[in-house]
Amino acid sequence: MTLVALRPLHIRRSIGDLHLKPGLPVDLPDGDAVRLLAKKPDAVRPVLRAGDWAEWLSPALPKQRGKVLAVHPDGTFEVFHPLTEAPCRLPVSWVTKVFSRP
Repeated sequence: MTLVALRPLHIRRSIGDLHLKPGLPVDLPDGDAVRLLAKKPDAVRPVLRAGDWAEWLSPALPKQRGKVLAVHPDGTFEVFHPLTEAPCRLPVSWVTKVFSRP
């Protein structure tokens, strides 16, 4: 999964330290990316592209998945929501995983 740092970040890992610079996308193994998103949600965010499949967790509903229709510069993305069956605009900070296929 590709992540981008929102601020400079130093991560210590058993296989070697990782230095993330703001705005510079970095590809990480899915397991490492999911752990980093859970541990530092205010410091990193996933890189979404139209056509990706995203899994998100909202404060009110259980985990959902949907196809990303558009990504907006204000930190939101548009997805066809499986429950409402309509396009919805959600914050990227809710994303827990990004998939290339469902």
